[in-house]
Amino acid sequence: MSEERVQRKVTVILAADVVGYSTMMEGNEEQTLKNLKSCRAIIDGLISEYHGRIFNTAGDSVIAEFQSAVDAVVCASEFQKAIRQRNEANVEPDQMHFRVGINMGDVVIEDDNLYGEGVNVASRLEALAQPGGICLSKNVHEIVNNKTSFDFHDLGEQQVKNTTLHAVDVTLDGTNKRKLSQAQQIQKASPWTKYVAVAALVAVVVAVGMYWFMFKPDFTPADQSKYAFKLPDIPSIAILPFHNLSGNPDHEYISNGLAESIILELSNSEDMLVISRNSSFYYKNKQVNIQEIAEKLGVQYLLEGSVQVSGDNIRVSSQLVDALNGKNLWAERLDEKLDDLFRVQDKITQKISEELEIKLNIGEQGNVWREAIQDPIAFKMVVEFRTEFQKFSQSGYKRVAALGKSFCERLPESAMCHNLTGWTYFQQANLGFTENPQDAMKQARHHANKALEKQEWANPHGMLALISMGEKNVELAFKHIDRALELGPNETDVLAMGGVMKLRFDPENAIILNERLFRKDPFPAPHFIRNLALNHMILNNNQKAQAIFQSLLDMNLDHAKLVAEIYRHLSVISHFENDPRKAQEYTELSLKKEPNQTVAVVEKTYKNWKSREFFDRYLEALKTLGFP
Repeated sequence: MSEERVQRKVTVILAADVVGYSTMMEGNEEQTLKNLKSCRAIIDGLISEYHGRIFNTAGDSVIAEFQSAVDAVVCASEFQKAIRQRNEANVEPDQMHFRVGINMGDVVIEDDNLYGEGVNVASRLEALAQPGGICLSKNVHEIVNNKTSFDFHDLGEQQVKNTTLHAVDVTLDGTNKRKLSQAQQIQKASPWTKYVAVAALVAVVVAVGMYWFMFKPDFTPADQSKYAFKLPDIPSIAILPFHNLSGNPDHEYISNGLAESIILELSNSEDMLVISRNSSFYYKNKQVNIQEIAEKLGVQYLLEGSVQVSGDNIRVSSQLVDALNGKNLWAERLDEKLDDLFRVQDKITQKISEELEIKLNIGEQGNVWREAIQDPIAFKMVVEFRTEFQKFSQSGYKRVAALGKSFCERLPESAMCHNLTGWTYFQQANLGFTENPQDAMKQARHHANKALEKQEWANPHGMLALISMGEKNVELAFKHIDRALELGPNETDVLAMGGVMKLRFDPENAIILNERLFRKDPFPAPHFIRNLALNHMILNNNQKAQAIFQSLLDMNLDHAKLVAEIYRHLSVISHFENDPRKAQEYTELSLKKEPNQTVAVVEKTYKNWKSREFFDRYLEALKTLGFP
């Protein structure tokens, strides 16, 4: 009998650990562990978000694998940014700094763990990195250099632990361009050039309701001015022919059949425009980039993938991209047995189509909800309930009430039934659709607690947090929202609730939640966009705030009160930026939309917010601008 063969693969390894961890532990072990837990919550959530898998943790270190080098580098830059923002909001003893190394190489697979040179090199690059920095191997840099807009600094050949490595730094805020041996600088665009490029992207993003301009794209976005057709109001998608990676032409029918099945499945949805097979398959075996295909077919989303058959096994890899915003939204890899091709094809098609609809509507939290409900019709009701709820309108509320009732008739006394009922009462009170809002909020609290009695999960905790905040019980509100974020760190609704609550008392940490929300949700509700803009305004990032507020106006919102508020914020920003003509113009537009606005009413709105220095200046500006 032959020996069992060692399993190997090539993958991307990210290694990170805390600078000076041992010294911190010696000084205050309890506080250090608490700070590490806080940082790990940020890091673990982002690794999961970028499709990584943590396979080893020891003390302060984190080692994860990624299928994509781009995902690994973007993930590392995002968590260094988030950790830096956390540090800025905390006193020095509570701050932590991480080093990160990223390598792509051969590893040995042993159960869920990975070993070998690929992991060792990543650890050595981590040791070479600056505090708050990222150090890449040369092969990772070669992959990501032309696929990202980062600045890089070539360190040349470096000697680390008796190993010679060609290392490259990612230039981040708070790091330096180091002059190490044989280092040579890679010429890239200046930061100002990049800023202008991002600003140009905003102009495109605004037109379709995408407001991620503060994030670097994963690839060059499509140009909407070149689109052959006007984008519809519903999501539009093209399923591209899957690549046959088997090297066997006889397997071509498998990859073609899979793409055709997905097209057919998705075409049954009235909520999605799906390009026909003839148009999609025109691009089979053609060397055309994603952006050009999107422009020619007039779609925002594209699904691309590959099929590899080996013996009795089939592997299908697929990726959903947002061409307008240059974003990779998600990737999926499925390994199946090929004993029954049609059964396998149907299974894969169902999996991808379900995931696609979930991702386009409610993101990763949809997986949690679907698993809890396990009823396709009921799950569809929940998705529609959420969509109607976020309209924050009378028509939306009527539909919310009807959907909640239908769901509870189907699954009475379930945790989700109580959750939807609670949110229905919450919106009834919040939008003034009842003569007794106090009683409605009491009912909302009752059903949120009933939902938690059935099962503890993030969403009802978020509802209780908002209810408690409305009752001015700040301590209880933060207890619930922190628990919600702990239970659902990647759920967009939880991030939205956390962002709006922490905005009132902790704007420095709120910006982390609000930016993560916008990185994950391609169709955010206008009120959530407003929150991000106001967050930037409070932190004196006036140009970013102005761009986001302006993008909201370009949506032609049918919500006079919100539009009046946006004009009011823009008038104050213009006043802060010494542009009296614009300030007066926005003031007149704001008062025209809502003549009953007064400084006293605005002051009451922000009375209990922590950022007093900002709001004192804000209210003084309103008086100067002539608000009654």
